[in-house]
Amino acid sequence: MSSISEEERALQLAQAASESLASGDLTAAARKLREATSIAPENAQIKEAWEQLRQEEDKSEFLTICKAWVQTKDEADGERALAALKKGPLKTKEAEQAMQILNDFKDEDDTLDHVTGELLKNAGAQTWLAQAVRERPTRTYYELFPRGDDSIDGLLKVLLTRSLWPDDASFRESHRDVFQLCLAMLMEEALDHPERAMRGVAQLLAHHANHLENIIDADSFDVILSSLDIRLPKILRDQATLASIKLFELSPDVAKELISKFVTQRAEKGDSDNLVVAFSAATAIFPIAVEAAAALFLTEGFVSTLVPVVEKKKSLTLIQVTLELISAACVDKKCREAINRHCRDWLDMVADSPDRGRANLAALILVKLGDEEPPSSENPQVVTPAKIDQSDLIAGFKSMVIDTEPGSKQDSIEGLAYASLQARFREDLSNDPRFLKRLIEIMSDPSTPGNIIFGGLTILANLTAFLPIQSDEEKRMAQLKAYANVQKPAAPDDLLDNDHATARCSRVLQAGAVPMLAQVCKKGTSNMLSQSSQILLNLTNDKKGRGLMTQQGAVKLLIVIWEHMASTSAASKTGTTPFPSNAQPATAQALSRLLISVDPRLIFNSALPISSAIRPLQSQLSRTDSSIWQLHAFEALLALTNLASTDAQTQHHIIRTAFDTIVDDLLLSPNTLLRRAATELVCNLMGSPYCVEKFADGSPRAKHRLHLLLAMTDVDDTATRSAAGGALATLLSCGEITVTPFLAQEKGVEFLIGLCNDAEDELQHRGVVCLQSVGEVPAGLEAVRRKGGVEAVAAAMEESKSPVVKQACREALAVLKQ
Repeated sequence: MSSISEEERALQLAQAASESLASGDLTAAARKLREATSIAPENAQIKEAWEQLRQEEDKSEFLTICKAWVQTKDEADGERALAALKKGPLKTKEAEQAMQILNDFKDEDDTLDHVTGELLKNAGAQTWLAQAVRERPTRTYYELFPRGDDSIDGLLKVLLTRSLWPDDASFRESHRDVFQLCLAMLMEEALDHPERAMRGVAQLLAHHANHLENIIDADSFDVILSSLDIRLPKILRDQATLASIKLFELSPDVAKELISKFVTQRAEKGDSDNLVVAFSAATAIFPIAVEAAAALFLTEGFVSTLVPVVEKKKSLTLIQVTLELISAACVDKKCREAINRHCRDWLDMVADSPDRGRANLAALILVKLGDEEPPSSENPQVVTPAKIDQSDLIAGFKSMVIDTEPGSKQDSIEGLAYASLQARFREDLSNDPRFLKRLIEIMSDPSTPGNIIFGGLTILANLTAFLPIQSDEEKRMAQLKAYANVQKPAAPDDLLDNDHATARCSRVLQAGAVPMLAQVCKKGTSNMLSQSSQILLNLTNDKKGRGLMTQQGAVKLLIVIWEHMASTSAASKTGTTPFPSNAQPATAQALSRLLISVDPRLIFNSALPISSAIRPLQSQLSRTDSSIWQLHAFEALLALTNLASTDAQTQHHIIRTAFDTIVDDLLLSPNTLLRRAATELVCNLMGSPYCVEKFADGSPRAKHRLHLLLAMTDVDDTATRSAAGGALATLLSCGEITVTPFLAQEKGVEFLIGLCNDAEDELQHRGVVCLQSVGEVPAGLEAVRRKGGVEAVAAAMEESKSPVVKQACREALAVLKQ
């Protein structure tokens, strides 16, 4: 077969261009026409196709502006392009073409960065960039990098979106290419905006570290750890810290070895610059890997020579980073002992210096060390007593919180957070209304930095904390552990007892903690939400304060927090969440306590339906490994019982979501309180036809449930018997549909007679009402007479002194003797 002529090839390309044009792919059409023109520049059909393409391109105002802007580089054209882009969403092909046009704009330009960032929210632009990264990763990265943060953020979004890549191999390869480009960029001398490159490193490690195997080596570590230098911008150090965290998660042993080598080599050089870099890295690593960092810190001769070396260098930056390193090292007990022994005098001196920043940091360290740090039994040391009284330090921190600007409060807040671990300082801080009010004002301010808000939450969590509830088994284990250590179990400080803790909670609540927490939780981190939940749970310990908490919106806040935690857990692909394991149960428990104490009709409405509270409460009913799960379940049952008193819709919702757990598990509990609460809830639910059906639909499960309910009328606990009797009275009042399955119970009538014989008037009344309902059905009347029910009712009428019981007996006998 002969090959086609060049003219025919050109016409085929023109036809293909027309088809691309018809489908809206202007980029493909232009590419095909350029090739056709190179073959037959004078062909009329090709010229006509070009004219059609130009007309189609002219239809897009945005593309027209972009073409002009690339030529003029004029700021006014850039603003016009941005305005046109924001008028409405672009078509996919239009966004793709815009990326191609703007790719020719090589100059640095803020507006170009903004436009690129906006464009990369469009699938067409994302597809174009993904293809560009696949075909020319180096060129694409180096062209986008100088444009700005929006452009790099758009690139990272494309890199992390799997659907934009044709297969797993190209998805993985793009990560490896860009990761190496980021590292290479960070190695450049005098790089502008290194945080952009570090953001790429951190994000790729955070999301797809497994794609980067065999790339991360000592040089990679050096680049990242060098970026922790306290002289560098905070935004860069934050990204480097995130990258360091992910490196330790990826390969802990290798990371420990490389960080040790990095710090040691720079520290051995001995000059101020290298010491600052080494100490900065060690400071950042302490919270990530305490054991590895402490081993470095406790290297023989390091702490003992630290102060002389620092004083000899006469570098203010070195003093600052040394203080930060010592502060971070206080997390470890042996490090605190070494600091107390070798650095205490120097810290006392710095704390008394005129430089408030360094003085505050030194004071913070002294608070962490305490008045006197006892030596460990394994390595006894002589400890230098404190020269500065802790109370003076705390008073100074309080004063700074009350009187200074928010930005200068970080060390003070952190110091008070540590101090509030001690009972005497908890009492002191909670008894200072000026301090509490100012702290809550600062935390309520949207402009307050997150670290200060978290520190404030830690203070409030400590102030409101109660001693943990221990089971008998846990108390015995604690005693055995103390005896094994040849120690007498220490009695808790009197200031930590429930009365003092309740009083502190009242003060915190009155200071406005709940409205502040509602403000903080709107955009709070996972740690902030967890701390907020714990504070709210602590505050609910005081029953007198629950009404005020509810008025201030605590119920809605707890539901919102719980739902956020639940949805985050459900969305997790790894099964892990950013919340501590006790955060969600604490949130639900706080909600349970509030809903026990208040009228639900005063809280819930169309904007906050009662149903929104049922899922958090229901989550508390399941057995867990926690020794106090029964307390949580008991409180949740009481709250659900309160909700079930409102309307049939709420009853139905509870039955649909929690009925099996309530009846099949908790009604059989050996715990008297749990069994009682479950029975009371069933009593309140029995007003719903859905609940009646659960006991009377003729199924084996229904028969078993009815047997359980009857058995509850014969337990030792009076309140449980009363609730069971009330539930049966409602159930049997439904007539033959419920009396018939009741009569199938072997000793059903005997259980009711047992209620009639009870010494309590209320139980007698319920037994009599039940027998009357059974007697209203012919088969039931015969059974009641045969079992001696008539005599039991007559005896109850004669013995009872209650007019209500006597009247019920008369009404029942009128039915039973007919």
